[in-house]
Amino acid sequence: MKNAFVSVGGLILLLLLLCPQVSYCAPKAFIPDRAYDAGEVPQGKEISHVFRLKNTGDEPLTFKVRPC
Repeated sequence: MKNAFVSVGGLILLLLLLCPQVSYCAPKAFIPDRAYDAGEVPQGKEISHVFRLKNTGDEPLTFKVRPC
């Protein structure tokens, strides 16, 4: 009986080692430029900047917008 548990445990461990991607399936946001320096901005002047995101994971990346 003990050998059966060891065999099953060994088989499970082997499957986990051979299929690591199953453990890591998730979205992953990659942001190349994490900061933006607008320099000196005069009072009242509007500025804008676009931050680019790339999903480097293997699942869809979604965002939930919450009002401030």
